[in-house]
Amino acid sequence: MRAERTLLMTWLLMVVTTLVIRMSGDIFIPSISHMATDMGISEAQATSNLTYYYLWLMCSYILFGRLCDCVSKKKMLLFSAFFCLAGCMLCALAPNLLVLNIGRSLQALATGAVLLTSQVWIGSFSDKDNMLGRLAWFSLITTLSPVLAPSIGGFITDTLSWRYDFWLIALLCVLIIPAVGLSKIVGDTQESHIGHIGSHIRQTLTGYWQVLSHSPIEHFSLTAQGLFLAQGTFSAINSFLFVQEFGVSATVLGMLIIPVVGGLVIGRFPTLWLRKHYGVRLTFIVNTAIVLLSAAALIAYYFITGSHNAVEVISALTIQAMGFSGLAILSLNNSMLVAGNNKGVVSGFYNFMNQGAALMGILVAQMLFSTGMHATDILQCSAYLLIATTLLGAWLFLRMYPIYQETLD
Repeated sequence: MRAERTLLMTWLLMVVTTLVIRMSGDIFIPSISHMATDMGISEAQATSNLTYYYLWLMCSYILFGRLCDCVSKKKMLLFSAFFCLAGCMLCALAPNLLVLNIGRSLQALATGAVLLTSQVWIGSFSDKDNMLGRLAWFSLITTLSPVLAPSIGGFITDTLSWRYDFWLIALLCVLIIPAVGLSKIVGDTQESHIGHIGSHIRQTLTGYWQVLSHSPIEHFSLTAQGLFLAQGTFSAINSFLFVQEFGVSATVLGMLIIPVVGGLVIGRFPTLWLRKHYGVRLTFIVNTAIVLLSAAALIAYYFITGSHNAVEVISALTIQAMGFSGLAILSLNNSMLVAGNNKGVVSGFYNFMNQGAALMGILVAQMLFSTGMHATDILQCSAYLLIATTLLGAWLFLRMYPIYQETLD
């Protein structure tokens, strides 16, 4: 009984810590256009904070992927909370864009560390019969971040200032740090020698290269990466699309994101059911079809009406989120199953590639903004690109699946 209670407390601690630190990345998204006005900078300059965030989030998987296999989970959680606190304070007090970007970079390092720590901890307690379910429930809970954070951030921005977004997360980190420090982490890692940081990075990159060149993980996860690319593009344009072009407030924008995240939540349940009764391949095909249909609907609506509107965009993205949710947890599940004893390296590589794709989406949006394109036009380009990457990913998956069918099913 005591062991079960300790396990439950560890689970709750992982969930709450991950949720709060992830919120640091999402809470600011509805407020970017307000920050741009406040600092007197352009759209491309304003979205540079997202560039730095996703760049350092991507780099965090190089820095921390192997560490999660050999460093105490408690130390990793404390590191994440302290870095998030420091990043939020810098953002809240930022006198210019440079300081804001440094703070966002620290938040990204914290987010990468806590996500890897949580995923590796879950993977160490799971096998192929229950891993998908556990990852799904964990991601379901942490998906509250994109619901809570933009809604809260938009309201705070409209009533106070965008700077108070970060003060809120800083306060929550202050509460989390002693909770982590006083807790016992069930199944915590017995620490092993890490070595020099340069050697650690080389070993991590070597491990990632071996994963890329000698395993099927990229074949199983390219569709998810295409969706992360689209997500990065939407993160860069959504404040300008909804606030400036559709004329909604930051508070309303935060509320509009709720149905999209609802799609992320709903999409997990049919994925679990399909995986249990019909296997990985059919589950993949169904989710892929949902993504393709939603992207095609965005393109078709624009050609028919000559414009987009808030209701239509949110409706299409909500449907797309259902497929996104299923493909994301399915690809992570597949990657962990073929990982063997290298779950930290594989989880790091998987997240590294996903966040790299999201960063590419942000850079694409910034490049198109700099050419004078409007957010509506960039949304169209993103839909075309999503269809292309999804079709390529589907071809790679269906080509590789028969070889690993026994491992996956």
